[in-house]
Amino acid sequence: MKIQDLQNVYEMLVRACTENKNRIFFVRQNETYDDLLRAVKRRAVVLAKKFKIKAGDTVALLSGNTPEFIKSYFAIISQGARVLMLDTGLAKSEHLNMMARTNCKLALAQKSYFIDNGPQMFDIETVDDTDEKDFIAANCSRNDLAMLSFTSGSTGNPKIVGITHNNLLDLADGAQFYRAVIDPNFIFYGFLPLYHIYGVVINIIAPLVLDGRLLLQPILNPREFLRDFQEYKPEVIPAVPRIWETFYKKIVQSAREKHVYTLMRVIVSMRHILGAIGLGALVRRVTKPVHDIFGGNTRVLVSAGATLKPSIRKFYESMGFVVGDCYGLTETTGPANFNFAFKLPNGSMHYAGPLGKNEIKIHNPDKYGVGEIWVRGNMVMPAYIDNPAANAASFEDGWYKTGDVGVLDSRGRLTVKGRMKQVIVLDSGKNVYPDELEDLYLQNDEILAAAVFEYTINGKIVPFAVFQVKPGTTMAHVTTLIKTSNLKIAPYKWVNHFAITEAELPQTSAKKIKHFAVREMLDAGAFEIAK
Repeated sequence: MKIQDLQNVYEMLVRACTENKNRIFFVRQNETYDDLLRAVKRRAVVLAKKFKIKAGDTVALLSGNTPEFIKSYFAIISQGARVLMLDTGLAKSEHLNMMARTNCKLALAQKSYFIDNGPQMFDIETVDDTDEKDFIAANCSRNDLAMLSFTSGSTGNPKIVGITHNNLLDLADGAQFYRAVIDPNFIFYGFLPLYHIYGVVINIIAPLVLDGRLLLQPILNPREFLRDFQEYKPEVIPAVPRIWETFYKKIVQSAREKHVYTLMRVIVSMRHILGAIGLGALVRRVTKPVHDIFGGNTRVLVSAGATLKPSIRKFYESMGFVVGDCYGLTETTGPANFNFAFKLPNGSMHYAGPLGKNEIKIHNPDKYGVGEIWVRGNMVMPAYIDNPAANAASFEDGWYKTGDVGVLDSRGRLTVKGRMKQVIVLDSGKNVYPDELEDLYLQNDEILAAAVFEYTINGKIVPFAVFQVKPGTTMAHVTTLIKTSNLKIAPYKWVNHFAITEAELPQTSAKKIKHFAVREMLDAGAFEIAK
């Protein structure tokens, strides 16, 4: 698909649906691309005629992962209106605040999310009886706003991110590069929340522009995922890092219980040599049980929404998957950089890089190459809405300052060390990066989740960790695990103070650990502290 000559996102939809008219788009519902386009037009007629939605209006979406969400998303955009993406995990008071701040005129929502004392609510699952022949598309330009999202809903005064048609079209254009690894007709698994920027990227834009199919899953339950994997055998599975960490733990635990883990590690570590001497079948035999978990056809695993630990990415790559490790924010329309190793048509290897016309750099790196991650290009939002102070603090010479700390290796692969505000500066002046330590300790099977943060003990700043452990794991055993892990890193980084819990650590809707909430729970005595 040629993106350069398109003026807006609706035109992109029309082109995708015209080129793939009779092919299936919604797998579970057995609906074609043409069915999608006609449904979008009917919903748009409802918006225009019943609710008088016009260019510049704001219309909210408040729903789980259903085809109606995507149909409504494009219907709103087709009228030149702005889609306000609302996180279903937030409180009603937060939804009301967000809709008030954006002058929201209408909310398309599932009935379970209806809210009183706000804008008019319309059941998103309503069957439209309008005629698509009455549809008229608004005249939108690339610089018009298409989407509004809030940076945070639970603390402080969240900023409003405005995403333009140009941002989304540049995303679509950049996605074309990955045709080398994502073939037409691949099934994209869709359980990432559609209101999240990565739900938009991977389950709305990417399947359309890559001629794919979409299998939506509205129920966030691993049993449902596994059932879908076996029945539909998707080729592309996106998930948040916590999901990939969970699968990793279960795979390793199963291999150890069958006493084949050491053999598996040896064989996959020699996979290139074995393949070169004609023993590739041995590698495939060892890795087949892992592929079977995902249905047997899966080619690409995508990690999005938070930082994927390097050790987890390397494990799945060793199992024969192509792993797309995204880095980006809502402000960068998602993937500002991809760690994505695969062979290009010319035979060379691609390892990492930003999409399309975008750039990424490490600003003011230290002697280890670690510094703040800056991003520039067509996928970066033009500005926060009505927030000149935030814009002044966030932009410099066209670069967006992410507030994240990271390092680029010689192949352009990005390792995120954490948020600048979470970097632990010891009394010695040395920096300790929580993400690096969490990755280290999560390599122990008994540790299910980890939160490392700055803490003061006896007047001294130290890295403190709270570990979620498997039921029945003793403090003595965790102490041994931590001491063993510490031997792999410099002594100044060691975690010598920690606490454990069997309860799940608090998370955001994107499954990121809420470090501030963990610390508050620690102060409140919620965890067993090592003596």
